[in-house]
Formats: sequence, structure tokens, C-alpha cells
Amino acid sequence: MRWQPDACARSSDPEPHNLDSRHARRRNAGPHPHARSGGTGQPHPDTHVRGGRTSYAYTHADVPPAPASAATPLPAASGCEGLAGQLEIQVLVGPAEAAGLEPVAVGNVPFAVTASEPPYPVEGQGPISYEATLGAEWGTYVVTMDLDMAVQGECSGQAGDEQLDLVLDMTGEQLVVVDSGDLHGEYPWAGEQSRNLTFPLEEGATAQGEGWVVVLHLDSR
Repeated sequence: MRWQPDACARSSDPEPHNLDSRHARRRNAGPHPHARSGGTGQPHPDTHVRGGRTSYAYTHADVPPAPASAATPLPAASGCEGLAGQLEIQVLVGPAEAAGLEPVAVGNVPFAVTASEPPYPVEGQGPISYEATLGAEWGTYVVTMDLDMAVQGECSGQAGDEQLDLVLDMTGEQLVVVDSGDLHGEYPWAGEQSRNLTFPLEEGATAQGEGWVVVLHLDSR
């Protein structure tokens, strides 16, 4: 004899043992009343129903990211860094001017910044040599001058507004020799002088005083 289930145990469901049809009915029932998802029919994993009230637990994904801060611009490079150039120095030679000779001795003093970080120290040195001769029926008039020059100071200031503050030291001697017939005369001079110079960092900038002019020349970079 085979066992057969009691007919009374059957449900009014025409397909009580058809699980697929039950799942189909659940799918067709629509989304959960508390669902927050975008049309998937499933409740948000952080949705909780307590005592008839729905609460939501927000995650990091719910919070919009903060706007990225603007990148801090790098400071402009200083024009003092790696600076090099020359000082063109013009010195009035008094005895030569008095005799109608070329009145100005001209020389160049190379200089350079000697450090890669501020303050930017500046150093340089160079000579000036001058000689001029006047020949006439009465004789000759010769002027010579030799100067040793040294410059030191610093380059400073904000980018785009740099300047050179320098001290120029000049040490040397001058000699005037006059020959006329039996007359021979020598008139020497020796001494030293200092000049304070300030230049904007511009090609051709000039500093001057009585009997001297200094012109700034910058090397190309």
C-alpha cells in the first residue's frame, strides 16, 4: 500500500507546494514600503523599522565629498639667485682733463652672487688702467693711473622688486710726468676711496656722483 497525503491537509492554495509560484507573487508585490533604493525593490541596507517608525543610518557614501582645495602656487624665483654681471666704472682723471686729454678712465668689475639662498651675498673685483700722452713743441705731458677695485654687498628684495646694495672700494695711484727741454717733473698721487651704490635689478641702471659713474650690466641667463 502506498502512503498518500490526506486530502484534508491540502491548502486552498491551488499550488501549495509550488515554491516558484510563491516567489513570483512576492516579486510582483512591488517594492518594500520602506525601501530607499533606486527602483530595485529592495530596502536600503541601512534602513531600520522600529515600532512602526523608519530610521535611516547614513553612510559615507551618502555624504558628498568636500571640494578639493586649490593648489598653493609656488613662490616666484628670486632674480638674485645665480646673478652675475659687471660694473662699468668711469672715473674722471683730473690732470688729463686739464691738459685736454681723454678725461675718463673706464674699467669693468665682474661680480657674482656667491650663495644659492638668501641673503644673497655679492662679490667682485677688477682693475682700471689708464694712460694718455700729450705731445707738443714744448715737450710731453703723460698721465697714468692704476686702480684696484673691489665690490661687495648683497642682492635682496621680493621677486620682481630686487635690488643690489653694494660698496665699491677703490685703491690706486696716479702719476703725471712732464718733460719740457731741461725740465722734468713727476707728480704722483695715491689713495683710496669708497662709494655706496644701490641699483634696481635692471640692465643699464646707473649710480653716479662727482667725478664718477657706475653702470650695471647683467649677464644673460
